[in-house]
Amino acid sequence: MKPSNDHAVSPVVGVMLMLVVTIIIAAVVTGFTSGLVGSSPQKSPTLAMTVKVMNTGSWTGSGFFATVTGVSEPIRTKDLRIVTSWTAANGGNPVSGGSRVVPNNGTSNIDTLFDPSVSLDGTTYIAPFGYGPGVNASRGISSGPTFLAFSEPRQQFGNYSLVSGTTLSATPCGALDAMSVGNSSAPATDGYGIGTRFQYSSGATGKTDAATAMLGPGWEHLRAGDKVNVKVIYIPSGSVIFNKDIPVAEG
Repeated sequence: MKPSNDHAVSPVVGVMLMLVVTIIIAAVVTGFTSGLVGSSPQKSPTLAMTVKVMNTGSWTGSGFFATVTGVSEPIRTKDLRIVTSWTAANGGNPVSGGSRVVPNNGTSNIDTLFDPSVSLDGTTYIAPFGYGPGVNASRGISSGPTFLAFSEPRQQFGNYSLVSGTTLSATPCGALDAMSVGNSSAPATDGYGIGTRFQYSSGATGKTDAATAMLGPGWEHLRAGDKVNVKVIYIPSGSVIFNKDIPVAEG
């Protein structure tokens, strides 16, 4: 009688079945884990800008100015956070400062107008202000080459998008009000550099204008040769999409 080989086949089949089951379980666990972690991380847009930080010693020409030169896609400012930091040499007595600008956040609001002809109605304005491309139905320039309608909600940080050509600005008070750059025919009695260069007048001391909101209290200590680090953070991914040390110019 021929001997049976069934007892030799059964262990082999059993081992193969266990391997198949193990592979299936591993595939299921891997797929489940990938689903929890997220198979693809949040993609961050790219941003290129030219940035200037000016301190002329007065409200005229001083402040933070940036122009977008390129983006991979339109970037909503409601998805951005801007962080500035600096150390001013200040004649051998260093002073440090900076700010954290968040859209629709009170810490970066402009909450005081300095010209007595403007009603102090508690309205808040969020710098940096935008105009040009990317600012939906922007009023843009309303009087001369430097006067901006900053009270227009669509021009406030968080309400416009960055595209190529968008300009952002945050300037000190000293013209019609704390929000405007102003012009020579509309002087103010309170503001930056009025009375004494590189100082705020007594009526403006300790109050928040656009430059202070953008660069932080004490920004007036900055001089040519100092540098301001500017970071732009894309909030959905937490990635830094712009990071540059900007040399201060005095005009």
